[in-house]
Amino acid sequence: MEALFTKYLPKLQRTSTEFVRDFICQIDWERNRLIGIKGARGAGKTTLVLQYLKQTALPTGQSLYVSSDDLYFSAHGLYDLGEALVRTGGRLLVLDEVDRYANWSQEIKNLYDDFPDLRIAFTGSSIMHLERSKGDLSRRGSHVSFTWALVP
Repeated sequence: MEALFTKYLPKLQRTSTEFVRDFICQIDWERNRLIGIKGARGAGKTTLVLQYLKQTALPTGQSLYVSSDDLYFSAHGLYDLGEALVRTGGRLLVLDEVDRYANWSQEIKNLYDDFPDLRIAFTGSSIMHLERSKGDLSRRGSHVSFTWALVP
């Protein structure tokens, strides 16, 4: 997991907040424990989540951004990452291009159920994969603060 922080922190530093889309304010980042952001490739999903992370200014180690196609996942699971993050004091996990990770919706559902203090945001561009897997997450019931956002 340390290698992921080593990649994340420079990305966060390089992320400009000089121009931030108004769309970032349309998402209730604090109230929703589970946020899905979908949009076409190149629509700005990665920039959006990195700008949000930069603006939240959580202490180092409490938030983590990772792309789901990172080589880390060839030897580790998404659930294991979330569990390790929580054990070290993490409160916010952002998963980019989550549709590139097999079984992502089941593991996110399990993270949501097992770690009530962990907020999860994820992005994806394969609308077909996201729509097909949405059911696993939306079944969490009315007590779940879950939102889908479509990057314009």
